[in-house]
Amino acid sequence: MNNDHGTATLAADVQSLIGGRWQRVRGDSPRIHAELRETYGVDFEDASASGFSAENGFSYVPVSYVSSTGDGYTTTRIMVAVSDASVVTIEPSGSAAALDLAVARMARDGRENDSAVEVVASILQAIADTTDELVGAMSQGTERMMIETGAILQSLEAKKSREFGVSDVTYTQQELADMESLLSHCMESQLGLAEAARHLRAKLWDLGLETRTDLSRLIEDIEAIEPHIEFVHDRVRLLQQTNNLALNVKQNQIIKVFSVVTAVFLPVMLLSTYYSMNFENMPILSWQYAEPMIIVLSFVFALAPLMYVRQRGWLR
Repeated sequence: MNNDHGTATLAADVQSLIGGRWQRVRGDSPRIHAELRETYGVDFEDASASGFSAENGFSYVPVSYVSSTGDGYTTTRIMVAVSDASVVTIEPSGSAAALDLAVARMARDGRENDSAVEVVASILQAIADTTDELVGAMSQGTERMMIETGAILQSLEAKKSREFGVSDVTYTQQELADMESLLSHCMESQLGLAEAARHLRAKLWDLGLETRTDLSRLIEDIEAIEPHIEFVHDRVRLLQQTNNLALNVKQNQIIKVFSVVTAVFLPVMLLSTYYSMNFENMPILSWQYAEPMIIVLSFVFALAPLMYVRQRGWLR
């Protein structure tokens, strides 16, 4: 591979971009760190432990973002080393979608003459837009859940609760809990991204460089995504509370059924218990109308609490 530092062959997948000012490295291992230290003079291994730092003319900016995969979500961590003339990024094996987006945008807009700081600004903007797209997808997911939750509440009101079971709410609650965790990771990513943009702006001021990229505007764009995350998070919490309400109503309905059944059969059980006692003298047992009378009493005693419950409106 040809670059400003000479010719070198690295164990990692290295892509030279923007006239050699951006070296994009795929792969993360102690061997790759050692080769990057020898070839480009960047020390990602120490920088990973210390966060924002500066050494040998490079400023190290750690950023991370959450992206969707086929079966879930993953957090991708990227380390950026920027000097006044070059940028070196290292990402996990594979391809970081946000960096692919940054490369595609710079190629589309003819940004071959961008400075190192402008390249990093484009990377940060692409990461912010990737997070915003993910949050937008989650917002649409919450709209679907709101429709499902509304249907559940309507089924409860229409006394068709047999169509909705506890397992339905449990699945939705688990999905909402995963979404809430994901949103917290997105918020953490945005806060770190805004801090990285401020660090980049401070470096630009220290070097006295001029750039076509408005870093203050970039910081505003990054921070503007945070209210969107908070809005979706509030909607998730509302859905969690609504589903808990539906679950409580369902459980109360179940308890109400058992309570009414108990109230109906309790007097009958009392009669049967009384007449099953082993007394020597029970005159009613010799009465010829004893059995019909017990049947009528059982019916009356069962009907009385049922009518009372119905009159009180507890069956609604």
